[in-house]
Amino acid sequence: MPVEKISVTDVVKAGTCPMQLYLAKSTDTPYEEPIKYTVAKQLSYYLGDILSTEDVWEQGLKNMVPEDQPALTYLEQMVAACSKLTWRQAERYDVSVFSEKYGMCGKVDRFFDDSFSLVKSGNAPTRGVYLSDRLRVVCYAVCLEDMFGKPFYGRVEYLGSGTIRSVVVEPQDRRALFLALRAAEKVLAGGIPKVVRGPYCTRCKFVETCSAVEKPKSLFSKMMSKA
Repeated sequence: MPVEKISVTDVVKAGTCPMQLYLAKSTDTPYEEPIKYTVAKQLSYYLGDILSTEDVWEQGLKNMVPEDQPALTYLEQMVAACSKLTWRQAERYDVSVFSEKYGMCGKVDRFFDDSFSLVKSGNAPTRGVYLSDRLRVVCYAVCLEDMFGKPFYGRVEYLGSGTIRSVVVEPQDRRALFLALRAAEKVLAGGIPKVVRGPYCTRCKFVETCSAVEKPKSLFSKMMSKA
């Protein structure tokens, strides 16, 4: 697989806010996987079987998380929520996918012969899926379509609420993917993007850094307008 391919994670960040991707690539802070996501990923390997908190915990999870984290509590809540549904057992897990057409690569959480699932640790929205989750599903869908020559549909599995939401790729999704991909390419080529303000800013870990980057640019613009 060519190293120049853009990761699906980078495309999703650029689709949400290109500045988020720019700042993520500009910092040396190592990525730390959220404990709740670690719990959800481990639980996802048992979906399709009878869910048991004790089995998931004892068969590895307790050795994967720090003792001072509420991992067991998260697991108990997710098992209780997910036990209310019948889950399809995956054929494979953590499957690497790529698209020569779009120049992307990523990894699918749960893979089936006709579809795939994206595992999330939180609760589902009132309707549909979150926009960033939809874009990620679209990225995976086009990668699999490129690889296998047939359409794939995706699901987002919100293990926090035990909810499954299907996503069918529409023409507007492909347009959104194209725009996000172009934005990611510009950032990765060294361009400084504009800040995109929205409700997700309150959850962005770069919100303070973002403001610091934006202010000098604004001051420079004012100075140029007075010249």
